[in-house]
Amino acid sequence: MNQCTRLSDRMPAVARGTERWSAAEEAHLGACGDCSSEWVLVGRAAGLGDSVVLDIERVTGGVLSALRLPAPSRAAKVLRWALPVALAASLLLVLVRTRWTRPTGPAAVTYSLLPEAESLSDSELESVLQLIPTAEPNLGGVDSLSEDELTQIVKDLEG
Repeated sequence: MNQCTRLSDRMPAVARGTERWSAAEEAHLGACGDCSSEWVLVGRAAGLGDSVVLDIERVTGGVLSALRLPAPSRAAKVLRWALPVALAASLLLVLVRTRWTRPTGPAAVTYSLLPEAESLSDSELESVLQLIPTAEPNLGGVDSLSEDELTQIVKDLEG
């Protein structure tokens, strides 16, 4: 055990006044920055409770009067744990019921891709629907390409 550890172990007793530093220990405290910082900290901690005044008579009277109070009735004891349990059970039932009940019909969710069309009358909607093409446009296949177009595609693909 080195000198710093030995001093650190003795600091609380010296701060309480039950022990004293030797001359060598005091010299070490003056020379070692870590030990002197720790000694200042221990000294301040030892004086923390000096300003506290405890009125023993008042504390004793409060404890004795609390002990003289009648014991709570059996109904009060049961109510202390039954009320929170009942609240927890009702909350659990509500959560389970809302989680497991599903709507009977289809969901009444409507999506509008064209919000402007909502204000149109039926005849106006019919005319708009006639303007929308129903079949995909015929783009033709590879067969409809000419020889030059095929050659150009192959050159483009080869880079």
